[in-house]
Parts: sequence; structure tokens; C-alpha cells
Amino acid sequence: MSAPLLVTPVEVWEIAFPPNANGPDDQINETLIETAQLRYLKPVLGPLYDTLGESRQESFVTQFLKKPLAYYVKSLALSLMSASVGSLGILEGKTDYAAPISIRQLHLLRKEARHQADLLLEQSIEYIEANPTLFPEYDPHRNIRHKIRMQGGLVLKAVSKS
Repeated sequence: MSAPLLVTPVEVWEIAFPPNANGPDDQINETLIETAQLRYLKPVLGPLYDTLGESRQESFVTQFLKKPLAYYVKSLALSLMSASVGSLGILEGKTDYAAPISIRQLHLLRKEARHQADLLLEQSIEYIEANPTLFPEYDPHRNIRHKIRMQGGLVLKAVSKS
């Protein structure tokens, strides 16, 4: 069993994008949300991930997982939103009134979205670990964040198993 989608595209826009942003954009879709869940949540939550669709987990998902997931989806979506694929290939949008941001600016926006998501997910993990009876499926030894240390997307140190 796998977790259902934990956030909708509309919720991603409401949580992670400024109120004046154009949206919802079809770039933020169910596939992108599922990708973010599998990439960022499942390696951290381990077997607990598969129980997130159960009614007993509903308030936990709403209170602790929707926000980080929305920011992870945003970090993935920003690259897709900066270009479009057409019959002429991959195109960069430009109008008389606006121009695309630089690659460096895009990188900074993605990095900031991931940083926000990481902080929010860390808060979720702290809650899980402080309440082990509520989350019997969670095994801290299977949490990828307890096995490796990452900074800036690079693995800095592998932590040996105890």
C-alpha cells in the first residue's frame, strides 16, 4: 500500500506561492506531487509513509506534512514553470513587459523552497519522535536523515548504523 496524494495542486498554490502568483498552473499536477512525496517524504518516514492515507493520520498530515510537501513540490515545479515545451523545442517565455529570471536566480528560488520544506519536515520528524506511541510504524533507524548528512544537495557524511 502506498500513501495517496497528501496535498492538492490548489493547496500547493495556497501554501507555497505568494497570493499574487498566477495559478493554479497545470505544471503542478498529481504526478509532480507524487514524485515529491516519493522523493522527499518516503525515505524519511519509512513504513509510516504507507499509513498516511488512513483516517487516524489525517490530522497529522494536515498539520505537519502538507506544508513541507507543498514547498518540495514548488521546488520541483519552478524549473518546469521557467520554460515551456513546444513544437520548436524547449522555449523560454518573454514578453514586452517581463523577462525570465536568470539560471542563478532560479537556483536560489529552488534552494529556498527546499530549505523551507526541510525545516518544516524536520519539525514533523521531531513531533513523530516525541510521540512514538502515535506512530508505531516509524523507525528512526530507517529515516534517511539519520543515516546521512546533506548540505546544499551534497552528501557530506555517512553515519554508521548502531
